[in-house]
Amino acid sequence: MPKYRLHYGALDDFYAQTAGEVVPYLRERHMMGDDTEREFMRRLAIELCEWSGGNFHYGSRDALAGSMIRNGLLELMPETC
Repeated sequence: MPKYRLHYGALDDFYAQTAGEVVPYLRERHMMGDDTEREFMRRLAIELCEWSGGNFHYGSRDALAGSMIRNGLLELMPETC
């Protein structure tokens, strides 16, 4: 399973099938995780804009994860044997 590194707050590594799984990963750990997923992604995109100054698209999990990758907040870690 691929390993991702999150550069939002403290460095954090997690395993997921796709980068889009960063959304439920962050939602579980967020103080206000009782929003719908759509509301959470919108609020997260706003927070990420304020955090990094980049543009974040939140139309889907994959769109938000792609924005995080482009802005350097999420990275796919190389496989090690």
